[in-house]
Amino acid sequence: MEGSELLNLRTKHKVTQESLAEYLGYFSQGVPNRSMIARMEKGYQKINFRHKVLIENYFKGLEDLQNANS
Repeated sequence: MEGSELLNLRTKHKVTQESLAEYLGYFSQGVPNRSMIARMEKGYQKINFRHKVLIENYFKGLEDLQNANS
């Protein structure tokens, strides 16, 4: 997964960097660390396989929830 794909998924589903950081467990001083998500989106931080799977599952779950509510 490339950073641009992450950004597209996040904006498509109207997910904030903070909420995705919280889901992935990125915290700084007890607050979700959105800068890690920004680094991934800009290509400064590689998205490893574990994060790719977690991110895909997160957005798949959102899509399933939206489809169930339609």
